[in-house]
Amino acid sequence: MGNFIIPFLVLLLTEKLGYSATHAGLLAMFVTATYFVGGFVGGKLSDSFGHKRIIVVGELFGSMLLILCGFFSEHPTAVPVLLFSAYFWMGIASPASNALVADLSVPNNRDAVMSLSYLAYNLGSAVGPVIAGYLFWSNTEWVFWGNGLAALAGVIIIGAFVSNEKHTGEDCSDFEREVEGSVWRVLFERPRLVVFTLFCGVLWFVLHQMTMASPLYLSNLFEQQGAVIFGQLMTYACIVVVVITPLLMKLTMNKTEMIAMSYAGLLFGTGYGLILALPTVPIHFFAWFFLAAGEVLLLTKEGVYLANNSPTSHRGRIQGVLISLRSILVMPSFVIVGYMIDNYGYSSTWGVIIFCSGLATLGFYSMEKLRKAPNNLETDNLNN
Repeated sequence: MGNFIIPFLVLLLTEKLGYSATHAGLLAMFVTATYFVGGFVGGKLSDSFGHKRIIVVGELFGSMLLILCGFFSEHPTAVPVLLFSAYFWMGIASPASNALVADLSVPNNRDAVMSLSYLAYNLGSAVGPVIAGYLFWSNTEWVFWGNGLAALAGVIIIGAFVSNEKHTGEDCSDFEREVEGSVWRVLFERPRLVVFTLFCGVLWFVLHQMTMASPLYLSNLFEQQGAVIFGQLMTYACIVVVVITPLLMKLTMNKTEMIAMSYAGLLFGTGYGLILALPTVPIHFFAWFFLAAGEVLLLTKEGVYLANNSPTSHRGRIQGVLISLRSILVMPSFVIVGYMIDNYGYSSTWGVIIFCSGLATLGFYSMEKLRKAPNNLETDNLNN
């Protein structure tokens, strides 16, 4: 419910703090950079000190810094600096969070567990962005305080009620068996994890345009009313997610993660194509149905694939390394998209985004074809 800041980050930097779209994109990129550095550090820490403990520490420090940021909500220097620090600590918690969800599930129920987790997140997010949309112009400090207080409440709930239980043994797949050696050795023996993450990075770039290019586009089309419409779209997307997540999981239960991810690319391309072709408010709501469906498949199936193919002994480190790799791919997108908007306009920008959706779709489909090929090297490595 505290998902206030990230959806409005670029709009905050441009409309409240006076940055250009290019400079706002650069600062948003640095927020992502600090998040991925935190994730890289947090992966090792979570395997060493426990997934739950690192979640609590990382989110606690992050939430306190966000609350502090609210006291400087319109200071052009203090806001970026405090956000860098806050999202570094939240980045530390990220791989531990993903690893803990994997620890508390097994391959047979992981689709359901991760979709339930994402559905619960969206129940809260259905409320957060619409509130932030109305607070944005007149009570900007509460955008930060609301986000920080909600994160702090999450820390208390996790610390008090979530266990450190880890499923091992017969319920786990062969790919989840504990192994010896460094995380680099594990990734070398399982190169599909890296390739999968590269294509996920492309889809995450596409997904981020819901909160990067879209609010700027809506502001350009509808001026100050654009922020309110954007908040409504975010809430609408969350409601769509809650309604269609069970249906999407049912429809894709017999499909591999690669096929489901290729569907996500098609859905993103369809949604952004509609926005490009018919930029009206009703079409935006229609298009965001497809974008929300693509988001569901991306966020659930990515986690399922990584969990099913990561040894329990290295789960945190693999999450940290791959999240960092994905973030490296996404980071330049803020600057690139801001630069393209400033210099080439929105039509060209949406065209590039749609092209990237198609590229990821073809990539995942090709991975699935290779997986079915005889003499799969990764299976041979596992058997050896």
